[in-house]
Amino acid sequence: MPRLAVHTALVLLINTLIAAFLTAIGVGGDFAGNLIVSHCIGFAIYIPCITVIRLAPNRTVLLAGIALSVILGSAFGALAGLTLSGHGPEQWSSQAGLQALLIGLMFGVGVSYRFYARERMAKLENELRVRELRRMESEKAQVETQLRMLQAQIEPHFLFNTLANLSALIRTDAATAERMLADLIRYLRATLQRTREAESTLGDEMELLRNYLDILGLRLGGRLRWTFDVPEELLARRFPLMLLQPLVENAVTHGIEPKVGGGEVRIAARQEGGRLHLGVSDTGVGLGGANGGSGFGLDNVRSRLRALYGEAASLDVRENSGGGVTAAIELPA
Repeated sequence: MPRLAVHTALVLLINTLIAAFLTAIGVGGDFAGNLIVSHCIGFAIYIPCITVIRLAPNRTVLLAGIALSVILGSAFGALAGLTLSGHGPEQWSSQAGLQALLIGLMFGVGVSYRFYARERMAKLENELRVRELRRMESEKAQVETQLRMLQAQIEPHFLFNTLANLSALIRTDAATAERMLADLIRYLRATLQRTREAESTLGDEMELLRNYLDILGLRLGGRLRWTFDVPEELLARRFPLMLLQPLVENAVTHGIEPKVGGGEVRIAARQEGGRLHLGVSDTGVGLGGANGGSGFGLDNVRSRLRALYGEAASLDVRENSGGGVTAAIELPA
C-alpha cells in the first residue's frame, strides 16, 4: 500500500504538470479543462500499466501489455477528458485536441517506462534476496555437515580408547570395568540425545564433560582431579556441542597422564565485554615442545570455531607459569 500511494501521488503530480504545460503553450482549453483531460489520460494509462506489470508472466507479454495500455489508455482518457470538460468528440479532429493527445502519449510513455523500471527493479531486488537466502541456507547446510564430520572424528577416537581400557580392566578389575561400562553407556546416551537436538547449551557441554571425566577418572584413579568454575547464569547460553572435549582430552592425555603424580584439570567460563571466555587448564607436564599448540584435537576445535564464527572467535594455547597448559577460547557472547 505505501508503494501504491507513492505511485498514485506521482501520477497526480505528473498529470498536473502536463496540464500546466499545455495551458502555458496554449494547447487545449483553460487549465481546469486541461487538468481534467490530463488526469483522465494519465490514470487511463497508469491503471492498466501497473496491472500488466504486476501480472505479466514474461517480458514479451509485459512489453505488449504496456504498449497496448499506452495506446488505448491515451485514446480512452482523451475522449473521457474531453467529454468531462464539456467538449464533444469533434475535438478529436481539431489541431488542439491532436496536440493534446500526442503530448499525453509522450508523457504516458515516459510515466509507463518509469513505473516499469521501478517494478522491474523491485523484482530484481526480490530475486537477489531469494538468491542470497538460498546461498545462506546452502552455506549453513555445508557448515552443519562439516561440523558433524569434525564431531564424528572425535567420537570414535574416544570410544576406541575407552573400549581398549575396558578390555584390559575386565581381566584385572571387573568391578571398575563394570562402573566404566555404566559411565560409558550414560555418556553415549547423553551424547546421542544432544546431537539430535537442534540447539545445545553450555550446561549441556558441562554435563557431557563431567560424564567424560568420570570415565577417564576410573582409568587414572586418584591421579586425575577436576573442577568446574562456570557461573549458573551462563549455563543456559547456546554453545556448540562437544567443542571443549578435545581440549579436556588433550589436558588429560598430554598433561596429566605423563606426570607421575597426576594433576588437576580446571574448566572455567566467564562473560566479559560482550565476549564469552572459556578455559581448560591443567597442572600437568606442560607443552614441552610436543605439539606447540597444534595437533588433531586443537585443529578440530579451530576448524569448528572458524566454521561457526569466522574471525569472531579464537583459540589460544599457552603454557602456565606454574606448570601445565591453558587452552583459552573466546566467543561472541
